[in-house]
Amino acid sequence: MTVKNMALRDELALERTYLAKERTILAYVRTGLSLIGIAAFIYKFIEMSPLYKTAITLALGLPGVVVTAYGLYKTILYRRERKKIQRVSLSKK
Repeated sequence: MTVKNMALRDELALERTYLAKERTILAYVRTGLSLIGIAAFIYKFIEMSPLYKTAITLALGLPGVVVTAYGLYKTILYRRERKKIQRVSLSKK
């Protein structure tokens, strides 16, 4: 295997890693928003005791907010990391 092929293989591996991180972060955001949506649906359209309705809505909505916020936080960290790595790789070329 030549040096050029190894460099290409390493670059492609790095791209696959970036894409895997993006999918993971999007899954966090998607899951959080789904929980928030289910909580809103239950609160708006399901008829039950107000106490149960509030408890179920909070039990689904609060984790949804936390998971979404975590996903957005990881997005910010990921973008910073990617820019830093791109700067380093551009300086090597």
